[in-house]
Amino acid sequence: MTPAINEKRMVQFFCDLAKITSLSGKEGAIARRLSILLKFMGAEVFIDDAGRKIGGETGNLIARFPGTIPGEPFLLSAHMDTVGPADNVRPVVHKDRVTSDGTTILGADCKAGIAIILEVLKTIEENHMHHPPIEAVFTISEEMALMGAKYLDYSKLRSRYGLIFDNEQSLEHVITSAPAADKMDIKVYGAAAHSGVAPEKGISAIKVVAGAIAGMKLGRIDSETTANIGFINGGNAINIVPPLVELSGEARSHDPAKLKKQTRHMEDCLKKAVKKIKVRADGKLVTPRYEFQVEQKFPNLRIDKANPVLPLIAAAMKENGLKMKPSSSGGGTDGNIMYGHGIKAPILATGMREVHTTHEYLDLKDFFACARLTLSVLDAWGRRGSDRN
Repeated sequence: MTPAINEKRMVQFFCDLAKITSLSGKEGAIARRLSILLKFMGAEVFIDDAGRKIGGETGNLIARFPGTIPGEPFLLSAHMDTVGPADNVRPVVHKDRVTSDGTTILGADCKAGIAIILEVLKTIEENHMHHPPIEAVFTISEEMALMGAKYLDYSKLRSRYGLIFDNEQSLEHVITSAPAADKMDIKVYGAAAHSGVAPEKGISAIKVVAGAIAGMKLGRIDSETTANIGFINGGNAINIVPPLVELSGEARSHDPAKLKKQTRHMEDCLKKAVKKIKVRADGKLVTPRYEFQVEQKFPNLRIDKANPVLPLIAAAMKENGLKMKPSSSGGGTDGNIMYGHGIKAPILATGMREVHTTHEYLDLKDFFACARLTLSVLDAWGRRGSDRN
């Protein structure tokens, strides 16, 4: 039987963390606080150089706890950064939830996850609970395109399995699938001309782009795939045929092959739009052109049914009258990046709700239940390792 968590302490952990401003790139203060707490719990603590690589105050924090029993190491991870507005967060504790005072976000995304990890580790320490090696990772700049996880020093980690705490759904929903995403930066070049004097000598880059976008499949492509053009900028003045338009977009899919197909389709629409337009100016043939740059934002996440963590989660939920529901997410988390590095970690719900708004709150029922669930999974993981040895 796993030991009981200390709910009052959990809430205090969370409120203390919520009061620390930790916008993306500004996680130095919370990293220092966590380093102190984790060292007192007996962890070996490292700060990697991800912060230097992306211009942040600190790197990712990695804390390693040696196992008291043989077994595979197990990962617990959450991100330290939040979105704004986050200056002077004042947590307000209610009977069933924690809110901010309404002027800021709360920061439950993802400080609820951090507080859950801290409570689990503290409960293990206080109760001398046998456990396998544990690796706790607290990343930076997750809200900025998962940059901390992208530059995490994976040489410091041995875990291949674990749990990530960054899920806004109710507790029984465990994220096991999330899409890969491609970011597209596009420039379309036309030809400038005075729109009142010699418009026939110009090529409107806006017109080219309009034709390309009109042919694109955007929005919901199928059950696994989406696409969007989210930024357009161009033109110099209303009396100049616009020579340049810049636009950015993305495509996402749970199926990497479908993602490639959608990205290729969007570029093909640009090619067709460019080929349709030719003008002759001053005896020369002028045609538009484009630049199309693609960057993978993150790989897909796909935790299959054979993942050994899933039955442990399901069993722990069943003990508490819940049924695990593997679910898909349309967004990316650190789990996507870690999956690309061979770490297969389902994403647990932490009780955070209405994140990225000043209406954000922490549902205490799911918050506490997630900590109990994590303790049960760790206990079962340790017994699994002992049985194998």
